[in-house]
Amino acid sequence: MLLVTGATGFIGSHLVPALVRKGYRVRALCRRREDAAKLPKGVEVYVGDVGKPDGLSGALRGVDTVIHLAGMVSYSKPREELFRVNAIGTRNLLERCGGVKRFVLSSSVSVYGEIRGEADEGYPVSPRTPYGESKLSAEKFVEKSGIRSSILRIAPVYGEGSPSWRKNMRLMDRGFPVPGTGNLTHVVHVSDVVQAFVKAAQKGEGIYNIAGKEPVRFRDFAGMLMDGLGRKRRFWPPFLVGILARITGMKSYLDVLTMNRNYDIGRAQRELGYRPGADLAKETARMVDWYRKSA
Repeated sequence: MLLVTGATGFIGSHLVPALVRKGYRVRALCRRREDAAKLPKGVEVYVGDVGKPDGLSGALRGVDTVIHLAGMVSYSKPREELFRVNAIGTRNLLERCGGVKRFVLSSSVSVYGEIRGEADEGYPVSPRTPYGESKLSAEKFVEKSGIRSSILRIAPVYGEGSPSWRKNMRLMDRGFPVPGTGNLTHVVHVSDVVQAFVKAAQKGEGIYNIAGKEPVRFRDFAGMLMDGLGRKRRFWPPFLVGILARITGMKSYLDVLTMNRNYDIGRAQRELGYRPGADLAKETARMVDWYRKSA
């Protein structure tokens, strides 16, 4: 039995059907039973919350593999809340994993902070946000657990259904200026993230960067989004956008969005057989089309 936490979230809603197609017996940990209505037939649903440890033992009964997706992604929530969900929630789960043979954690490249050059898994960790700090703390709990584990440090995930890119596109659509930074951005399509989790459920141990084939300039990626939205490509000097972001309370969010990103995925390719295959331009266009239909 394979337990997936966060099974009804953006990544989980793509991952669970893939696992079912692969023949896994899947149990989904959901905070509310109604959230599980769209899960595939045959998935066992267990109602529970990683923040409430008393109810987790039943969810783990008979489970040999855990994929832990449940977490809070935010650059504005209080530090205490982020640590309660992302770090303490992970610890709560691990403490009840007595019979589990493999644990796969959904972590984030946010643990690195801004990148100079290219970051492999040995690159110094220096998170710039409480979110990144909470994910690094979760990683440490996993490493100390003694359970055979893989930690996937995932780049910003895009694709149809992405709540974070919905927010970004809404800002662009409403005319919020885009900084003309020369920084790189390195994103990953949700289908490639799913591929990485399926492979990590079978093999591998340690930390793996999960990102797309290669980084692109932030202004080029933003330009593709603006093209799809029917907006003219206009870029402001980064310092002016920074001033506006500070005035509107979005400075930390903008900094995270535009920081330099470049991740080495060689270890995941060698040890997991990870092969990112998504076409950036094609999948970005699909995401914009989804946004326009659902806005």
